[in-house]
Amino acid sequence: MKSLLVIYRRYIFSAGWIAALVILVNLAIFGAAAIHLKALSQEKMESGSRGALSQISACFRQGGDGVEMTEEGYALLGKTGAAFALLLDEDGRVIWGWMVPEGIPERFTAGEVAVFTRWYLQDYPVRVWNCDFGLFVYAREKGSVAKYTVEVEEKAMRNLPWLLLVIVTANFVLVLLLAVLAGYHMYTSLRPVAYGIDGLVSGKRQPVPEHGVTGELGRKLNQASGLLEEQRRNLKRRDTARTEWISGVSHDIRTPLSMVMGYADNLENDGRLPEEARKEAAIIREQSVRIKMLIEDLNLTSKLEYHMQPIRAGEYMPAALVRDAVVSVLNGGLPEGYELDVDIRENLEGVSMRGDRNLLSRALHNLIGNSIRHNTACRIRVEADLWENGGLPVCRICVTDDGVGIPEEVRGLLEDSGREGEGRFREKEGCERPHVMGLRIVKQIMQAHGGEMHISEDGKRVTLLLPVAKERRGREERESWWEILWYGKGGGRRASVEKGHGRENGRNKRRI
Repeated sequence: MKSLLVIYRRYIFSAGWIAALVILVNLAIFGAAAIHLKALSQEKMESGSRGALSQISACFRQGGDGVEMTEEGYALLGKTGAAFALLLDEDGRVIWGWMVPEGIPERFTAGEVAVFTRWYLQDYPVRVWNCDFGLFVYAREKGSVAKYTVEVEEKAMRNLPWLLLVIVTANFVLVLLLAVLAGYHMYTSLRPVAYGIDGLVSGKRQPVPEHGVTGELGRKLNQASGLLEEQRRNLKRRDTARTEWISGVSHDIRTPLSMVMGYADNLENDGRLPEEARKEAAIIREQSVRIKMLIEDLNLTSKLEYHMQPIRAGEYMPAALVRDAVVSVLNGGLPEGYELDVDIRENLEGVSMRGDRNLLSRALHNLIGNSIRHNTACRIRVEADLWENGGLPVCRICVTDDGVGIPEEVRGLLEDSGREGEGRFREKEGCERPHVMGLRIVKQIMQAHGGEMHISEDGKRVTLLLPVAKERRGREERESWWEILWYGKGGGRRASVEKGHGRENGRNKRRI
C-alpha cells in the first residue's frame, strides 16, 4: 500500500506542475500577444495608427485655393490603405477631401462629429486627428475594423493586478482539486489490486473485484492468484511427501542398521575369531556408523530446507558452546596425525545469546569432522571472538586447517541454489558430484539463526557469523498523523530507519 500512496502523491504533484505550467504558458502567450498588438498599433503605418495620422496631417499646406495636401501626404494615404479622408473646419464644413464616396455630407453638426468620432461614419470605421488646419478624418474600408467602447473605473484598474492574481490562483486550486479527486478515484480503484498483489507476496490469496476501471486487471490477477495457490499446494504436497519419505526410510533403516552395528561390534570383540575377521567386523561397524550419520544428515538437511526442523531457541553462551564442542571431539578420540587447538578471546566470555544449542554444536562438529575426514593429517584451529561489524556486535567463529582445503567445485555448489548447482555440475562430463551435505547443513543452520557462513578463497578457513541481539531500549517512536496520511501506516520514520539499516547491512555484507 505504501507504493500505491507514492503513486497517488506523484500523481498530485504531476497535476500541480502541469497546472502551473499551463497557467504560465497562458500568461506568456497573453503577454506576447499584447506586446505584439501594441507594436502593430504604434509602429506599422498600414494600421492607421496615431503615428500615421500625425504624419499625414503634417502634410497639409495652405494654398491659394485653400488647404492642400502634399504629394507625400497622398502617398501616405495610399500606403496606409485609407478608404477616404476629410478635413473639417471649426464649423464642421468639409474644406478638403480625398476619394470621398457619394452620400458623405458637406457639413457635419457637432453631434454627428461626436458620433462618428466614437463609432462609424456611414459604416466606415474612422479615426480623427486634430491638427493646425482643422479636424482630420481618416476612414478605412467597411468591415475592416471593429470598434467597441470599454469604460472601467479607475479604482477597478488599480485593483486589476490583484484580480488577475486571484483568477490565476483560483484556476490553479481548481485544477489541483480536480487532480486530487481524480487521483483519489484511481487510488480507490487500485487499492484492491494492491491488496491482491500483497496477498500474492505473502502467500495469502486476496480476491480482487472484477468490475470498474481495474476489472480486467482484477480478473487476470485472480487467475494468476489461483494458479499460484494451486502450484503452492502442489509444491507443499511434494515437499511434505519427500520429507515424510526420507523420514520414513530413515526410520526403517535405523532398526536393521542398529542390528548390523551390534553384531559387528560383537564380532569385533570376539576373541575366538581370527584377527583378520575381527578387522573386517571393525570395518563393517565403522561403515555402519558412517551410514547412520549420513542418514541423520539427510533427514536434518531435508527438514531445514523446508523449515520443518523446529528451532528450540534458548539462552546459551557461545564461548562455552565452542569449548564443549572441541572437548567432545577430543574425548571422542582424535586420530593420529591431527592437532586441535582452540582460541577464545576474552571479549566473548560472558556474552549470552539465543539459539538452538544442539544445532549450533552440530554445525561445529561438522566443520571439525570435515577437516578430519578430508585430510590425512593436519592442524585444526578453532577461534571465537566478538566482532564489531559496522557498529553491530557479531559472534565470529572460525575453523581453519592447513590441509588441502575445500575444493572450488564444492564452494560453487554451496553458493548456487540447490538444483541449479546440481544441474550445472552435471554439465561437466566424467565428473563425480562431490559430497557437500555436511557443509550444507552448516549453512542451513546459520541461515536458520540469521547468520552467515563464508569460505576463504583457498578453502582452508570457514567463518561463521552469528548476530548478537542487542537489547532494545527506549520507547518506540510513534508516527504522527501526517506521516500516516502521507506515507501510510508504518511507512514514515520507521521505514527510513529500516532503509538505513538495510544499507548498513549491505555495507557490512560487502565488508565481510
